[in-house]
Amino acid sequence: MPLTINKRVWVLAERLYVHVYNTDSFLKLLKECDIDYFSDIYKDLLIGNTKIYYTFMSEENYEFADFMELTPSYKYLPVLSNIIFDDKVINTRYDGWNYYGEFINRWYPDLLELIKLAGVIIEEKEKKLFYEEEKYLSVSEDFLNQKCGDIFLDYIQKEINEAFKTKRYLSVMVLSRKLLESTIVRIMEIVFPKIVKKEYSEKNHGLWYEKNRGKYHDFDTLLENLKTNAHSFHEDEDLILELISLLKPFKTETNACVHRDYKIPDEPYVRQWKIPYTVGLARKLFRKYCNP
Repeated sequence: MPLTINKRVWVLAERLYVHVYNTDSFLKLLKECDIDYFSDIYKDLLIGNTKIYYTFMSEENYEFADFMELTPSYKYLPVLSNIIFDDKVINTRYDGWNYYGEFINRWYPDLLELIKLAGVIIEEKEKKLFYEEEKYLSVSEDFLNQKCGDIFLDYIQKEINEAFKTKRYLSVMVLSRKLLESTIVRIMEIVFPKIVKKEYSEKNHGLWYEKNRGKYHDFDTLLENLKTNAHSFHEDEDLILELISLLKPFKTETNACVHRDYKIPDEPYVRQWKIPYTVGLARKLFRKYCNP
């Protein structure tokens, strides 16, 4: 199966390289990778207009991403490896600057997560990227083919399967996010119970519930707290970390679909997010710890 890269990969790659160098250096890099590209936006950036530059860095611009979708996929990894293994790009992880609230230190980690999600193996020591063939497509007639044993979660799964069959792919994305978030909440409620030995545990409760506001934490906070306490799952720590690495970019993408004038999802777009595999990981944890 050809390598499919999420469009935000190219947004982040472009931003990172232009930030640490400039547009001329970015175009030179592309040229070295046998890619001829130019954008009229770059002319404005070279003028030194701060407002234009900050807007470019803070608002989703898919001009370069659209161009790369028409570029042969064998050229993808040479470009990306030159960017993600660049020392200056790597150091942006510690950059405290932001463009209109778009924090630079989040770009590089997000880029790595999306690259891994595409099935690309990152060899840190050799500074090389390798593409791994897709393994996680569902073979059942249903998009999601295994139930959790929870009435609410299984109902959401039923809706997801119906939406997928009728090609309502945006609904698939949103409902899958809901299914995964709800599963995470249930797991955390059991693994970190608010009542321990008949005593209230504020520490445990605070991992998944915002007591002052009377609501569960938002998904970002849940995932961060889960990651910090992954060791509590003992032999399943690696499984937890893998699940989180898949969930974070998927959550971000689904939010973008809902809140921005984004794109109309199609089946290949939905497939690239490995939803059946990700739900399968969450289900495995749910069945083990929640014992429905």
